[in-house]
Amino acid sequence: MLLVDDVENFEDAPEWRGDPIDLRGLSPSRGHSPGRHGKLGNTLDDRRIANVVIAHQFDRANSSVQTQTLELLRTKRIFTRTSMHVAPKSFIFMVVLSKPEARLGHHLNDMFAMSHFHTKEDGFPHLEGFANSSVNSVFSAEEVKQLRTMAEQVRLTGEIAEYLHNIVVFARINRYIKGGITAAATRHLRALAMALAPLHGLSYVTPSLVALACRKVYPHRLILATAETERSLQWGSDPSALKNVLQGMSIEDVIEDVLSSVETPL
Repeated sequence: MLLVDDVENFEDAPEWRGDPIDLRGLSPSRGHSPGRHGKLGNTLDDRRIANVVIAHQFDRANSSVQTQTLELLRTKRIFTRTSMHVAPKSFIFMVVLSKPEARLGHHLNDMFAMSHFHTKEDGFPHLEGFANSSVNSVFSAEEVKQLRTMAEQVRLTGEIAEYLHNIVVFARINRYIKGGITAAATRHLRALAMALAPLHGLSYVTPSLVALACRKVYPHRLILATAETERSLQWGSDPSALKNVLQGMSIEDVIEDVLSSVETPL
């Protein structure tokens, strides 16, 4: 699963947003309910979930739609009034948020393995004519299957596993982080680090691949501490002083602070 946006505000979104997506066309109408073989309604049960789903402005969908999506991502199944649809083995669900401050629900947000934040400095090569498209840049189904097999065979040494574990521990005790270091994030971090190895022509995970995975797994998850929620307040810290300390810290800065705090294995 992939989350795409340029969001920098990580406060939880409300459960319901205006202008929800109209999904009435996805449900069978009363006049064409599924019946016996040969009837028009049976064609609705033959629909399959695509291998790649791109949900544009999905943060504007109401809570019931997001809940169904959460169920789909967790169980790889989705139920309609008359049938059950199973997601294919090779399945990618990509969300493009509507605006920088948009945010999915907490549990749904945690299901996305990684995120990409497209800034203005990155430009729009596909719209501005700078992209050099090539058929060689497209992975075939057989190549994807081969990459999946190679990722399963990647070696993760004890030192690298300890390094990954220490990053999670240091992130959880970091003063700048209020939350977001979930168990799902740790599983995604390990899986992504191993998946990056064959893409870089390696059969083992290196510390740099773990660091790269951190920069993709955590940006959409981390919730930064404020002067009112920073944990040192429990021991009498001055809120005004904390405000100066926390000022200007971004998600990227916090991730780099965590990585610099952990000793890198040789």
